Amino acid sequence: MKNGSTAGVQESTAMSIQINIKNQKARELVDEIVMRTGESVTEAVTAALQKRLNELTREEKMARVRALTKGLADHWVEPWKSMDHGDILYDELGMPK
Repeated sequence: MKNGSTAGVQESTAMSIQINIKNQKARELVDEIVMRTGESVTEAVTAALQKRLNELTREEKMARVRALTKGLADHWVEPWKSMDHGDILYDELGMPK
C-alpha cells in the first residue's frame, strides 16, 4: 500500500489488522506454504513479507555501495589499477599479509 493508502485493510475492534487479498494466485501460494510448513496463514504471510523486506533492504544497501564506488577505478593509478587484490592482501603462501 503505497502513498498511505489503506484500501483493503480494515482495523477490527480487537486491535488487529485484517488484510483482504483478492488474488487467486496469492491465495494458492499461501495455501501451498501453509500445507508444506504447517504454519498459520498469518505466520506464512509474515515470513514472506519479512523475507521480501530483507531483500529490499539488501538491494538498497548494494545500490548505495554501487553509487559510492562508481567511478573510483578511474582515479586509481598503477601499479594498483592492474594489480590483483590477492597480491595486495596475501603473501606467496596465501596467508594474509
